[in-house]
Amino acid sequence: MAQFYQVVLALHVTAAFSGFAVSLGLVIAAYRSRRTGTLSARFWRWQAVIQIVTLALGVLGASLYAMGGRPKVAWHLLYGAIALLTILIQWGLRPHQTLRGILAADYGRFNEVWVFFGLNLFLWIMYGRGLTTGLWGF
Repeated sequence: MAQFYQVVLALHVTAAFSGFAVSLGLVIAAYRSRRTGTLSARFWRWQAVIQIVTLALGVLGASLYAMGGRPKVAWHLLYGAIALLTILIQWGLRPHQTLRGILAADYGRFNEVWVFFGLNLFLWIMYGRGLTTGLWGF
């Protein structure tokens, strides 16, 4: 059981570092897209990746908690919950998909570039705080 716990913990930490890196990449990509005002299909694929990684991180964290693992700082749980809430907001604000791709009429409801820049920046901050409280306890 202890070995399984260590594997889940290693996956949790790996997901946290990868989510930290991918969310920073999305912040940079959104900032670079500010002139055109549109986000590329590649951006949306990576946006889906960060949402999956964040969800997996939450599942792994809940598994660790269920196995008796407790973070050094209780705030760590709050940062994880806020990250999950952030990806739900991102999911709800994404352009709707059809079999033929993104609906042109759906795009431009609001300034997607700046909204997703802000949401990914916030997610990057939550990943950073989660890493610092989870690994070092501050």
